Amino acid sequence: MIRFEGITKKYDGKAVVSDITFEVSKGELVVLIGPSGCGKTTLLKIINRLIKPSSGLVFINGEDIFEKDVIELRRNIGYVIQQTGLFPHMTVRENIEIVPRLQKKNKAMIAEKSIALMQMIGLDPNQYLNRYPSQLSGGQQQRIGVARAFACDPDIILMDEPFSALDPISRNQLQDELADLQARVRKTIVFVTHDMDEAVKIADKICIIHRGRIAQYDKVEEIMKNPANEFVAKFIGRNRIWSSPEFIRAKDIMIADPACTQADTPILRCIEKMRTHKVDSLLVTDKHGSLIGIISAKMAQAQMDKGVPVSRVMHTDFETVSPDHNIVEIVQLINHHTSVSPSLSAIPVIANDNQLEGLITKSSLLTTLSQQYLDTKNVV
Repeated sequence: MIRFEGITKKYDGKAVVSDITFEVSKGELVVLIGPSGCGKTTLLKIINRLIKPSSGLVFINGEDIFEKDVIELRRNIGYVIQQTGLFPHMTVRENIEIVPRLQKKNKAMIAEKSIALMQMIGLDPNQYLNRYPSQLSGGQQQRIGVARAFACDPDIILMDEPFSALDPISRNQLQDELADLQARVRKTIVFVTHDMDEAVKIADKICIIHRGRIAQYDKVEEIMKNPANEFVAKFIGRNRIWSSPEFIRAKDIMIADPACTQADTPILRCIEKMRTHKVDSLLVTDKHGSLIGIISAKMAQAQMDKGVPVSRVMHTDFETVSPDHNIVEIVQLINHHTSVSPSLSAIPVIANDNQLEGLITKSSLLTTLSQQYLDTKNVV
């Protein structure tokens, strides 16, 4: 959708951004973040040609933006800034409709769209359309700014720290509303902020910029789990992942190679295998690696005839999770079943086709949960 190729911008010979190359896919909300002066707003303004780069190219849907008519380019890109940019002498309706009217769209359709946009941002059109910006709160003005950006139904929305001047309550509310709105409309949004909490809350991907270069560009959970370098680790906060535990998945904490056996294995051999591997249960799989049962040490010892196959005594009714279950869901599952069945000591991780992927034990879960305290303790 949007592709930067070798973008560099210099002022008086000093580079603000240097050799920036990355791509924003259609329907993604990408956050540009970094310390003050790192070049994030410069990159944003290059997209709608408010700033001309010293070198490099930007493509939108494969077209070089510097070969397009600049007015037409900007009319097809929504733009929301910190100060809202609303015209004080115009009503809310006039502010929202200014670009569609310049594009000479049907007046009845414009009016209908304005009502729909007001409903989209949670403001009563009958109550607010004929007001002036000075008659609105800061949060309401920013909502109007968002509505105006959507008025011509652009594929791309640029947002330059739009919520930073608001009080914390209004800011959190608008962040939630933007995330909900994006889930419905899936616009391509490039959002500049200096607030990592805001980035984590709304972004599909985060582009961390340091001294005019990309320090890391990836999905939110990948950045939190695997910071690319020391700067990124310090910038996001070493303990950041624990503020969003939903990003810690079963596949991140599971034992990837748990002790297993086959259905026709005699009980005696199962007991010996448990002793060798120092475990209190075995996962029973078929020849294709699909999970079909669980045999515990207690069950095996209780069986009088140790020569019978494990299939005769194994449990076939047990809890499982998928690789993408998060740690919060796993803890809730264990808590629920521990109150019902205190013997629950491990949960297999299986893929959609019932293939065994791994095992989560109480011990591995405890090790993971304790890491947040160890990380906090080690931070200087």
